[in-house]
Amino acid sequence: MRELLKKKSTKVIIVIALVMVAIIALVVYRKQASKEPKTEKVYQVEVMKAGTTGSDVNLTYTGLVQPAETYQCIFENVGTVEEVYVKKGDPVVEGQPLARIDSEDAQDRLNSANDSLDYAEESRDRAQKSYDDALVDYTKACSADDEYEDLQDAIKRRDEQQAKVNELKRQLDSTSQYKNTNSAVPESNPDYYALTVQYDSAQTTLDTYQRSVDTAQEAYDKKLKEGANSDDAKMQKDRLDNAENSLEDAKEACTNAQNNVDSAQKAVDKCTLKAQCDGYVVDLQAQEGAVSTPLIPAVVVASNDVVVNFGISQTDVKTLTAGMPCEIQIEDDHFVGGIKDIDVVPDETSRTYSTNVTIDVADPDVYLGELATVKINVGERTGIWLPIAVVLNDGKDYVYVVDGERAKRQYIEIEEVSDDMVLVTGTKNNQLIITEGMKLIRSGSLVSYKE
Repeated sequence: MRELLKKKSTKVIIVIALVMVAIIALVVYRKQASKEPKTEKVYQVEVMKAGTTGSDVNLTYTGLVQPAETYQCIFENVGTVEEVYVKKGDPVVEGQPLARIDSEDAQDRLNSANDSLDYAEESRDRAQKSYDDALVDYTKACSADDEYEDLQDAIKRRDEQQAKVNELKRQLDSTSQYKNTNSAVPESNPDYYALTVQYDSAQTTLDTYQRSVDTAQEAYDKKLKEGANSDDAKMQKDRLDNAENSLEDAKEACTNAQNNVDSAQKAVDKCTLKAQCDGYVVDLQAQEGAVSTPLIPAVVVASNDVVVNFGISQTDVKTLTAGMPCEIQIEDDHFVGGIKDIDVVPDETSRTYSTNVTIDVADPDVYLGELATVKINVGERTGIWLPIAVVLNDGKDYVYVVDGERAKRQYIEIEEVSDDMVLVTGTKNNQLIITEGMKLIRSGSLVSYKE
């Protein structure tokens, strides 16, 4: 038994000794390894040297093709829709009837107004005849018959000549001074110049006839003044004044009656909705037999012209103005255009300013709702331009620069974006910007580079 215990004790001692030797060997190995120098990894990168340059700035937006104008056609009065002449999608031309409500009451008012106008015109004609008769009698009482006839003859000649001048002016306005030729230099039109000579001559004759009227009027007025003191002349003058007052009242009544007719006619016209432009129907609420009110558009018409609509930021709105040219791409088609208008108040949700761009093609083959890319050149900006691909972000924009032999993170501010380039602040001229391999490194990494 003692021999067995002695043998086990010997084995334990041997195991403990072996463990101690292993521990000592491991400690010695680690100390030896810690004395050996470590080799740091070197990252191969490519760099560019930052420098101040000038570059055109192109602002790019994505928008939707929309009608240039949309018109809501609304009945101004409540009424029952009797006829609808169009359906959704129909093309229309300006002035084309779209729908009609009951116009019976309006037509009755128009008929009554026309009857009143007829009566007023008859009264005016009677008043005019009374005035003319009174004027003739007054002229006779003043012994100015001959002067009166001379004045009427002069007025007749003047008026006939005025009609000739007006006709020549109409012909002249409708005739071009050039012939319609394909020549680079237009040829003179002899008909135009012949009309010019006739017009000038007719105008000279008209001036002469007008002077004759002025002279005859002076002679007539003088004769009236000389003969106005007789009892008969005074009596006829009172009659003439009364007739003149009656004529003025009759003319005023006639004018009022005509205004009533015009107003009644407008009421009848308003019973029929008409297209305000050439275009097509995009919405139709009017239905035959239904009641239409001024609160709801009966028909909505969109113009044939289209625009591209998009929103611009509060920064860009200070740069862009109406009339600036732009390039437009819709699928594979390219167009040129210009900024039509920019809203002065931003959208409440997006805080962007709605902008419309026209397409300078009479009838572009595009569809409403298509996506369009709009590029607007706002001129040259000078500064440090970098490829947008070298800019990283950790919540803030930054680039890696070479500082000695190591990479260094440097935060920047982006001022402008133009295609694949960005104008930045925060870097300096001649700094080496890492352009390849920057996603594998971190600030402080050892780098080897080539420009």
